[in-house]
Amino acid sequence: EEARLAEEERVAEEKRLAEEARLAEDARLAEEARLAEEARVAEEKRLAEEARLAEDARLAEEARLAEEARVAEEERIAEETRLAQEARLAEEARLAEEARVAEEKRRAEKARLAEEARLAEEARLAEEARVAEEKR
Repeated sequence: EEARLAEEERVAEEKRLAEEARLAEDARLAEEARLAEEARVAEEKRLAEEARLAEDARLAEEARLAEEARVAEEERIAEETRLAQEARLAEEARLAEEARVAEEKRRAEKARLAEEARLAEEARLAEEARVAEEKR
Protein backbone atom coordinates (compact mmCIF):
# COMPACT_ATOMS: atom_id res chain seq x y z
CA GLU A 1 0.00 0.00 0.00
CA GLU A 2 2.81 2.37 0.90
CA ALA A 3 4.59 1.52 -2.32
CA ARG A 4 1.41 2.18 -4.28
CA LEU A 5 0.88 5.49 -2.50
CA ALA A 6 4.51 6.42 -3.04
CA GLU A 7 4.16 5.53 -6.72
CA GLU A 8 0.95 7.58 -7.02
CA GLU A 9 2.68 10.44 -5.25
CA ARG A 10 5.68 10.15 -7.57
CA VAL A 11 3.42 10.06 -10.65
CA ALA A 12 1.41 13.04 -9.32
CA GLU A 13 4.67 14.94 -8.70
CA GLU A 14 5.86 14.14 -12.21
CA LYS A 15 2.51 15.34 -13.60
CA ARG A 16 2.75 18.52 -11.49
CA LEU A 17 6.32 19.14 -12.68
CA ALA A 18 5.35 18.40 -16.29
CA GLU A 19 2.40 20.82 -15.98
CA GLU A 20 4.67 23.48 -14.46
CA ALA A 21 7.19 22.92 -17.27
CA ARG A 22 4.36 23.15 -19.84
CA LEU A 23 3.04 26.36 -18.26
CA ALA A 24 6.56 27.83 -18.11
CA GLU A 25 7.09 26.91 -21.79
CA ASP A 26 3.70 28.45 -22.67
CA ALA A 27 4.66 31.61 -20.76
CA ARG A 28 8.06 31.69 -22.50
CA LEU A 29 6.45 31.26 -25.91
CA ALA A 30 3.83 33.92 -25.10
CA GLU A 31 6.61 36.32 -24.03
CA GLU A 32 8.55 35.57 -27.22
CA ALA A 33 5.40 36.19 -29.27
CA ARG A 34 4.77 39.46 -27.38
CA LEU A 35 8.35 40.62 -27.97
CA ALA A 36 8.19 39.58 -31.64
CA GLU A 37 4.92 41.54 -32.03
CA GLU A 38 6.48 44.58 -30.33
CA ALA A 39 9.48 44.30 -32.67
CA ARG A 40 7.14 43.95 -35.69
CA VAL A 41 5.13 47.01 -34.64
CA ALA A 42 8.33 48.99 -33.99
CA GLU A 43 9.68 47.97 -37.43
CA GLU A 44 6.38 48.97 -39.07
CA LYS A 45 6.57 52.36 -37.30
CA ARG A 46 10.20 52.78 -38.38
CA LEU A 47 9.36 51.92 -41.99
CA ALA A 48 6.33 54.24 -41.94
CA GLU A 49 8.52 57.05 -40.57
CA GLU A 50 11.15 56.38 -43.25
CA ALA A 51 8.43 56.45 -45.91
CA ARG A 52 7.05 59.71 -44.46
CA LEU A 53 10.51 61.28 -44.45
CA ALA A 54 11.16 60.09 -48.02
CA GLU A 55 7.80 61.56 -49.12
CA ASP A 56 8.61 64.83 -47.34
CA ALA A 57 11.99 64.91 -49.11
CA ARG A 58 10.34 64.13 -52.46
CA LEU A 59 7.77 66.90 -51.98
CA ALA A 60 10.47 69.35 -50.89
CA GLU A 61 12.52 68.49 -53.99
CA GLU A 62 9.44 68.93 -56.19
CA ALA A 63 8.78 72.31 -54.56
CA ARG A 64 12.44 73.33 -55.04
CA LEU A 65 12.37 72.34 -58.70
CA ALA A 66 9.04 74.14 -59.22
CA GLU A 67 10.50 77.28 -57.61
CA GLU A 68 13.60 77.04 -59.81
CA ALA A 69 11.37 76.67 -62.87
CA ARG A 70 9.26 79.66 -61.77
CA VAL A 71 12.35 81.82 -61.24
CA ALA A 72 13.81 80.71 -64.59
CA GLU A 73 10.51 81.54 -66.32
CA GLU A 74 10.44 84.97 -64.65
CA GLU A 75 14.04 85.57 -65.78
CA ARG A 76 13.17 84.44 -69.33
CA ILE A 77 10.17 86.78 -69.44
CA ALA A 78 12.25 89.65 -68.04
CA GLU A 79 14.94 89.00 -70.68
CA GLU A 80 12.32 88.85 -73.45
CA THR A 81 10.82 92.10 -72.17
CA ARG A 82 14.26 93.73 -72.07
CA LEU A 83 15.06 92.58 -75.61
CA ALA A 84 11.65 93.75 -76.88
CA GLN A 85 12.23 97.15 -75.21
CA GLU A 86 15.69 97.36 -76.80
CA ALA A 87 14.21 96.47 -80.20
CA ARG A 88 11.45 99.07 -79.76
CA LEU A 89 13.97 101.76 -78.82
CA ALA A 90 16.23 100.80 -81.74
CA GLU A 91 13.24 100.99 -84.11
CA GLU A 92 12.27 104.40 -82.68
CA ALA A 93 15.87 105.60 -83.14
CA ARG A 94 15.92 104.26 -86.73
CA LEU A 95 12.64 106.02 -87.55
CA ALA A 96 13.85 109.26 -85.92
CA GLU A 97 17.07 109.06 -87.98
CA GLU A 98 15.06 108.45 -91.16
CA ALA A 99 12.85 111.45 -90.34
CA ARG A 100 15.94 113.61 -89.64
CA VAL A 101 17.56 112.58 -92.95
CA ALA A 102 14.29 113.21 -94.83
CA GLU A 103 13.99 116.64 -93.18
CA GLU A 104 17.60 117.46 -94.14
CA LYS A 105 16.89 116.40 -97.75
CA ARG A 106 13.69 118.49 -97.79
CA ARG A 107 15.56 121.55 -96.48
CA ALA A 108 18.43 121.02 -98.94
CA GLU A 109 15.94 120.71 -101.83
CA LYS A 110 14.13 123.85 -100.64
CA ALA A 111 17.44 125.73 -100.43
CA ARG A 112 18.45 124.45 -103.90
CA LEU A 113 15.13 125.58 -105.39
CA ALA A 114 15.41 128.96 -103.64
CA GLU A 115 18.96 129.35 -105.00
CA GLU A 116 17.78 128.40 -108.52
CA ALA A 117 14.92 130.92 -108.23
CA ARG A 118 17.36 133.60 -106.99
CA LEU A 119 19.75 132.90 -109.87
CA ALA A 120 16.88 132.88 -112.39
CA GLU A 121 15.63 136.19 -110.98
CA GLU A 122 19.16 137.65 -111.20
CA ALA A 123 19.45 136.41 -114.79
CA ARG A 124 16.04 137.89 -115.63
CA LEU A 125 16.98 141.23 -114.10
CA ALA A 126 20.35 141.18 -115.86
CA GLU A 127 18.59 140.36 -119.14
CA GLU A 128 16.10 143.20 -118.58
CA ALA A 129 18.98 145.57 -117.81
CA ARG A 130 20.83 144.42 -120.95
CA VAL A 131 17.72 144.91 -123.09
CA ALA A 132 17.13 148.34 -121.55
CA GLU A 133 20.78 149.23 -122.14
CA GLU A 134 20.53 148.16 -125.78
CA LYS A 135 17.41 150.30 -126.27
CA ARG A 136 19.28 153.37 -125.13
